Amino acid sequence: MSAGEKDRAAQDLSGVRRANPLSVPVEAFKMSSGLVTLAAFVLAPDFFGGDLGALAKLALAAAAIFAACLLLSFVVWRARTWELVADGVHVCWGLGWGPFSRRSITIPYDHIHTVSMSSTLFERIAGLVTLDLDTGAAASEGDASKIYGLREADAETLRAELFRRRTGVPASGEKDAGAAPVPAEDRPLAVFTLSGRELLLAAASQVSAGGQAVALVILLGNWLNNLIEWGALDLEGVGGELVAAATPALIPLVAGFVVAALVLGAVVSFVVNLVRYGGYRVERYADRVVVEHGLLARSSRTLAEGRVQFVAVRQGIIRQIIGYAEVSAWVVAAPGDAGGEPSGSVLLHPFIRTGDLDAFLAEVLPDYAGVLGRANLRRLGSVARRRAVVRAAIWWPFAAALNVGALWLFGLSGLLDSAAWLLRPLLVAAAALSVALLVGLVVNALRACRYARFGHTRRELVLVTGGLTRLTTVVPRARLQRMELAANPFQRRATVASLSVRTAAGTSDGLELRDLPADAADELLAWFRPRA
Repeated sequence: MSAGEKDRAAQDLSGVRRANPLSVPVEAFKMSSGLVTLAAFVLAPDFFGGDLGALAKLALAAAAIFAACLLLSFVVWRARTWELVADGVHVCWGLGWGPFSRRSITIPYDHIHTVSMSSTLFERIAGLVTLDLDTGAAASEGDASKIYGLREADAETLRAELFRRRTGVPASGEKDAGAAPVPAEDRPLAVFTLSGRELLLAAASQVSAGGQAVALVILLGNWLNNLIEWGALDLEGVGGELVAAATPALIPLVAGFVVAALVLGAVVSFVVNLVRYGGYRVERYADRVVVEHGLLARSSRTLAEGRVQFVAVRQGIIRQIIGYAEVSAWVVAAPGDAGGEPSGSVLLHPFIRTGDLDAFLAEVLPDYAGVLGRANLRRLGSVARRRAVVRAAIWWPFAAALNVGALWLFGLSGLLDSAAWLLRPLLVAAAALSVALLVGLVVNALRACRYARFGHTRRELVLVTGGLTRLTTVVPRARLQRMELAANPFQRRATVASLSVRTAAGTSDGLELRDLPADAADELLAWFRPRA
């Protein structure tokens, strides 16, 4: 963008502004969709009972709900304004009476850590985006720091203007003799994207079939329960007969159901990841890093390099095998989620070869490049491995005792005989799942101890944690706000301690490590202590 274009952009952003008028019907549709779904759920029993008039009732209810939401959305649109003032972004909202009294907030430019652009599917259809100015303030700030209903071009212009004002660089028309010159063109210094093959591999290597399968089974159970309640499916008193009829093929049926659920869960997870990573693009500018991704709900986040608290490299078991990783930067942010990710986490690269990690960081976040190669990393001892296995397995005897106790209580009450067709398979399944969970936890504990590392350079702390999912964190010493060593009586006897560090980002993900040798823990603490 030329200097003259920057002047015109700054002038276009002057004065009190409102969201684009298209945001009124979009917000009304978003508000009404949930209420219409609820109305459909309420009228479902009548429809399944043969009352076709329920469809007409639903149509009338949907029209009334949308009209009410449209009016409310218009009132909110009229009341919410924003303006770029000398010291920050001034946002006003509220109707000016009663509990909806007029309120305002001014967000100083130099307090902005990240600027996120996001758009739901409905907003993308209308060509609108929402700008979220994250200052790392408390969650009570809520939506006050968001600017809704911007055209994408206007949002890009506003985002660039916010970072220009944050760094104190005036527009060319405002330059004085001592000001730094504004570049003739604001071009990215480095650009990274994903090829089609990399996108498919990124989505496939991040598949979580188990979680999706459990969710699908729960949805299926709720759906069957609703059909029974609505009278569309009658299973009363026929449970025993159904189980007796299916007993000869019970094991193949259960195995087939589990496999089908896992396959379907894997497909759903793959599609979700494909939608999440699609359109990935990261651009490094002189004063900021811009990361965009998402096909349906588009997310674009901008962060200042100086606001990054630490960098995290995450590898699932599949990515550990093929040598790829996901790279994220953590910044100060309010608690919650943003675009399906923790609000303080900015996805820098979803799928990068571990051998290319330093080259990528050298272009995007130069301060973190080469740290992993310079750090002298140490392993945990055999004591940590034994303690990890004990922690992973200590719950299982209690779970087995609860299972036996439940079986005894069901038999004592007579419930086991009356509902044996349901309870016996459930108890057997619970026992099998507990054994599988025990094995998984022990394997995870052994892998976590085998690959755990800790160490530091002169200015950075490096921690490697996790078992099936490995997390490597690089934290500059200047960003550490607290380092804590703790040892319970058992740890003191084994001469080990637990390490916990915190930054302004607030998260503990990847910043804790158990059962370090006591002398190594003391050495880390001495490294962290302030020096003259």
